[in-house]
Amino acid sequence: MGRLVILAGGGVLPHIGMREAIEAGEDPLFFGLIESEFEPNIYESRTSKIHITQVSKLFKKLHEVGADRLLMLGKVKKELLYQNLKFDLKALSLLAKTTTRHDYPIFAVLADELSKNGVEVVSQKLFLKSLLLPSGKYTKFKISSDLWGNVIFGMQFARNMAELEIGQMVVVQDKCVIAVEAVEGTDACIRRAGSLSKNKEELVVCKAGKKKQDPRFDLPTVGPETILTIKESGGKVLALEEGSCLMISPKETIALAEKEKIHILVLSPGNWNAQPKTTKLL
Repeated sequence: MGRLVILAGGGVLPHIGMREAIEAGEDPLFFGLIESEFEPNIYESRTSKIHITQVSKLFKKLHEVGADRLLMLGKVKKELLYQNLKFDLKALSLLAKTTTRHDYPIFAVLADELSKNGVEVVSQKLFLKSLLLPSGKYTKFKISSDLWGNVIFGMQFARNMAELEIGQMVVVQDKCVIAVEAVEGTDACIRRAGSLSKNKEELVVCKAGKKKQDPRFDLPTVGPETILTIKESGGKVLALEEGSCLMISPKETIALAEKEKIHILVLSPGNWNAQPKTTKLL
């Protein structure tokens, strides 16, 4: 077996993936994207820097290190696609094969080209197993019938927005969609909903993937910062779809939600009418 390379953007996900890969017996490397906010931290000796626009160099470096698998993790600002970046010819040829500038078509074309060159793009779940929570209610206090009704309503809309490649999250209140996540990202969307809501104590945040979510790319992610943003914006519920949403620092996130009296629900895919049982994180 060849080497695993993590194409790393900003945030903590690349470091969690690196740690879990090493624990699994891999000898992984970081290819840190210069245009992101990636920091190698303790993995400096395992890190090379690369421009997101220089796809030919990416392919060359993967060959040089003997990579046969690529794991894409971390934040890359979607706004980059709308800036005047200087793409190399390889990048331009791949972009020309896409019908839109949504994330998935671009990633899918890149993965197909990598596969032709002997490199498989692997599922993000493979080395982020600790961040996938089973269905359950992870906070102890009882959820009201009104909030629960908004969870059911919101999860369906979150799924629909994901299918349309718009975003993976909606914020709802009184059976009305207040805000939809798009290019701005999760926290900005929640804050926008808070600024628009007249009764902030009823805001419900719902995240879901597509029916056929490709686990290689951009799984919805939440963490302690999400809870703080929900609290700041007056929200009361964070609802996630089981198996398609990652939770950074699960114990810390759940403890913070308990402190701030924000419900955390993880719901079985497509079975959002079934209120989950209270679950304790092991």
